[in-house]
Amino acid sequence: MVATPKVPCTHCFSTLGVGSRMKIYKYLREKGRNTVSSLVSVVGLTQPTVSYHLKEMRDAGLLESEKLGKEVYYDVSKKCPAHSNACILSTITIPSM
Repeated sequence: MVATPKVPCTHCFSTLGVGSRMKIYKYLREKGRNTVSSLVSVVGLTQPTVSYHLKEMRDAGLLESEKLGKEVYYDVSKKCPAHSNACILSTITIPSM
């Protein structure tokens, strides 16, 4: 019997279906690790709203976070949330927003 593979991509793409999240994801993918406060100025939303979006993306496995002192740094996860291989999102072109 052949096992059916997990299909996490639909969950990842639906998580990024919110324009602000896609903008945050694209920025982190291009610029690398950043703090919440720097992302607030990039997306033009309040700090609580940006933190909410970051939490949703981290919970989906799209982002990794690290707390250093009072700052929390976020970066794009290199691994697929459901498999041990590279995430397909690292290979696609994200259009300008």
